[in-house]
Amino acid sequence: MKGSAGFTKLLRHIEKPTPTYTGRGETALALSVLPLTFAYKLLDCLYGKQPIPDQPWMYIILLSAFTAVAFSSVVGLATPGGERWIRRMLAQNRLNWLAALPILFVSLFLTLLWVLGLPQLHSHALAMISEPWSQLPLPVFLILSALLLFGALRGGLVIAMKAPARSFGWRQLGCVLLATLPFLVLQEQLPLLWCFTTPVAVTVMVYGTGLGREYFGYSFVPRSLREALGVILLLVCGLLLFLLTTLWAGTITYTGGLWHSSGLVLYDSVFVWLLVVGISEEVIFRCGVLTLIAAILAKKSSLSWWGRHPRLSAVLVTSALFALSHLFRGATLFFLSFLASLLYGLAFVAGKNLFGPVLLHGLLNVLILMNFHLADFH
Repeated sequence: MKGSAGFTKLLRHIEKPTPTYTGRGETALALSVLPLTFAYKLLDCLYGKQPIPDQPWMYIILLSAFTAVAFSSVVGLATPGGERWIRRMLAQNRLNWLAALPILFVSLFLTLLWVLGLPQLHSHALAMISEPWSQLPLPVFLILSALLLFGALRGGLVIAMKAPARSFGWRQLGCVLLATLPFLVLQEQLPLLWCFTTPVAVTVMVYGTGLGREYFGYSFVPRSLREALGVILLLVCGLLLFLLTTLWAGTITYTGGLWHSSGLVLYDSVFVWLLVVGISEEVIFRCGVLTLIAAILAKKSSLSWWGRHPRLSAVLVTSALFALSHLFRGATLFFLSFLASLLYGLAFVAGKNLFGPVLLHGLLNVLILMNFHLADFH
């Protein structure tokens, strides 16, 4: 009876609205991310998987500094100051400035390289331009890219501001996709642009739609010590599920690569999996997909199970979609992705913010992918 009562209490907690956002600790977190990102990019340029130690120090420092500022904007948007600034820009109808900000930032980086006479403007900074973009003259490519990015972000904001704020729906998701897809397409071509994919999505999703942070739970700071301990418990459960599943399937080999790695490799891996992959995928799948599905299911009849438990049902559906997105990496990872997404989703709907899923996503990836070899992991 106690177990049943506890489960019922958990279900009620999951379906409760997200508490009012306080912004506590977000500014300190944003400030700490800035030097951490600078150190990551600096070390990655010198000793990473694709190092560029032959480049001038001026170029490496500039690249690291601009990357740190761009990336910290992901967390910076979650501060009270960041929220007030974007809302003021939208209220004053300064959509053009807001939409042009990522392009102006990247342009400043490229202009500095040109003014300082650094050959990296062509040899490294723009060396990734591939077909069919490489067939265009460089000025034409840059102008077309700027127009595409500006138009997409501004169009997404215009649609978002006209979308109803009662609940998240297809119109809100559509404006987010419109704004972010060009960034996703061009991020491999232009330096630093990859840093802006998530901030652009957040700007449109959280602020442009008028739904507010309380609806999405866009916060990276735990609400309580109890929540933090709950995330640690989910992490232990995730590791046990992984071991039991893969040992039963016979598709696992323990390598212990994490414990044999240098401090530099460990820092690089934790940063990438936690702050790059973890944040971007959780914003997409938990803030976007899960929230949309939960809003749709909440409109169903309360007589149905999914109508009474829209958030928990959305966790199951989102996990299936998350697993499908990893299907090309093999059957084992497909199943493990489903189990992992269940944990991420539970942490999101129970904790009402992104702290739990981002931490789980990053740490599980580090502990599993660096310590074990999956036979069918392609």
